[in-house]
Parts: sequence; C-alpha cells; structure tokens
Amino acid sequence: MRIGRRAPILLLIALAVVATIALADVIFVYNGQISVNPMTTAPLVFSTGPNAGPTITAAEPYINFTGINSGFTVSLVITNSYAVYYYEAGQLTVNTAGYIYVNSITTSYTTTTAPVQSMTIYIAPTNSPNTYTCSFTIISGGSSVSTPNTPCSLSIGTYYIHIKVVPNTPVTSTSTETITVNFGYNVVGNTAVPVP
Repeated sequence: MRIGRRAPILLLIALAVVATIALADVIFVYNGQISVNPMTTAPLVFSTGPNAGPTITAAEPYINFTGINSGFTVSLVITNSYAVYYYEAGQLTVNTAGYIYVNSITTSYTTTTAPVQSMTIYIAPTNSPNTYTCSFTIISGGSSVSTPNTPCSLSIGTYYIHIKVVPNTPVTSTSTETITVNFGYNVVGNTAVPVP
C-alpha cells in the first residue's frame, strides 16, 4: 500500500526533473582575442580649404570649415537667394586610395520647415577644382536622402570640398538647421557597407 501511494509522487518528481532538463538552454562559449594598434597615418585627413574661415577671415562670416580627428565640422550661413556655393571650403588629403560614400545623414531644425531645400557636397582634385571626382546629394526636397549611396573612387592626393546649398525661402533669423553626415571610406573594395 505504501508503494502505491508513493508511485504518483515519484512519477511527479521524475516528470519535474525531465521537464527541467528539456527546458534548459545549451550555451557554447568561445574565446576571441582582439589586438588594437594605432595607425599613424589616417586614410583621410580633412582640413580648412583656401576659401573658408577660420583661415581666411574674409570668408569667416559666411563659412567656417574645420578638420577634426574624426572628420570635419562646418558652420555656414544662408540668405534669401537662389543658392549659395561655398567654393574650395574644405580640403581632403587622401593618404590611402579607396572608395568614399555617405553612410548616414541626420538633420534637425528649429522651425516647422527645414531651412535647407537641397545640399550637395562636391569633391574635386586641387589641380582641377572645377572637375568633380565625386558628388553627394545630402538633402533633396528639404529631407535627407537615403543612404548609403554609390561609392566614389579616390586616388592618393589632395582634393577640395565644395558645398552647394539651396535655401527654403524666405529665410528667417530664427531658422537654423544642423546636418550630420557620416561618411564611410572603404580601402578594400568598391562597396558601401552600412556602418551600425
């Protein structure tokens, strides 16, 4: 009689043990080692062009182009005009041949309408500044364009960066916009790889 009473309890314990084993996760663990070493010469180096502040004080009220370790920052002004063309605003030194592309674009502005209707960035060799090697449409119709785009080949050398902006008119003094452009540079192949 005692065995008969214990049988259901033993059966329940056995089922509980089996259910726990069946629901358990199986985790495999692998080990990887990553060594990080600094590169003394960056593939791309951005700097102020010959027609921009802070180097050229005559241009400084209109455009400041400053190269930084991770790219560049630009502060520019627009007015009620058909377009504004910032010629030779930045300079790009290519130390390693590769393919440049726009990986992502974000915009934010202080008014209900974006102050910039369209924006295009041009890259041209310094020995032929009116012959564009690359052009990237950043904003079209007041909105950022989809990315990444088709990569553009750059050889070792020095290039100018020109920026063309078409404003949404009328321009008001309270209307400001911040545009962040994230470039990718592939030194291995002609592929635009989205960067997370």
